[in-house]
Amino acid sequence: MDMKIETAKKSQLRERAEAIHAADVALRHLGRSVELLDSARKWGALDMLGGGIVSSLIKHKRIDDAEDEFNAAREAVRRFVTELADVEGAKDMARFNISGLVSGIDIFADNVFADIYVQVKIDQARERVETAIVQIRRIRAMLMDV
Repeated sequence: MDMKIETAKKSQLRERAEAIHAADVALRHLGRSVELLDSARKWGALDMLGGGIVSSLIKHKRIDDAEDEFNAAREAVRRFVTELADVEGAKDMARFNISGLVSGIDIFADNVFADIYVQVKIDQARERVETAIVQIRRIRAMLMDV
């Protein structure tokens, strides 16, 4: 009997460690997304002030890179949710809708109105990423405490 209990405890510890690792991977991608969005926002501000083609190209490159991180983050968050489901008692921890937290941003023609729109989209994407980071950190902390 003690052997079964010990095996079950080890299994739960392993599942918890896997969920924590998956949270760390998701947080890493989300954090990088924030950095890239911040950079894109700065280049976008310069672009709106007449920064020219160079600032526009750099802004779009940062946005493309942020979209790549979004995609990696989306997969990492899905893995985190999957791993979290394997942790006993974790159902109460995961009370958030992950589907809307991480999404890409659209790029439009390069003019001042489009630039303003892109800045708004960058801000919205950053806000969603920050929300995801807060929620995943909260759940990760709960996993560490148990």
